[in-house]
Amino acid sequence: MVTHTHNPGVFMKYQTWSADGRICKTFKNDCVVRSLSIVMRETYSKVFHDLMAFGLEMGAYPSHDKVWIAYAEDQGLVKRKPPRCANGKLIKLADWDFQGVAIVRNSGHLTAVEDGYLIDAWDCRYRPVNSYWERT
Repeated sequence: MVTHTHNPGVFMKYQTWSADGRICKTFKNDCVVRSLSIVMRETYSKVFHDLMAFGLEMGAYPSHDKVWIAYAEDQGLVKRKPPRCANGKLIKLADWDFQGVAIVRNSGHLTAVEDGYLIDAWDCRYRPVNSYWERT
């Protein structure tokens, strides 16, 4: 079931990610696999296996920055600088008027955004948008 929430004055809306594709239903620390599978429109299982292969080749865990970033960029995602407001501060996800598809790094977490929706297992719109990798 998909749930949308929107607050007046908030650009980014929230869509609950369905955990149906999760390989292990009790494993919740899967933001890397989850966000990449959403943005790349691939199955959770395929992205999980691809990241495991990258990790083995690189000698690091699949959720390590050097592994998932190399994988994302290998898949054609392009790194972008964090968006900032007029005073130079980072923009919170809720205030980001983004109409594209990207994985977003924010405070030790990765999430997916697509055409004005944050798609995740939980609502992290209160967090800032750090670097993001856009599908072009």
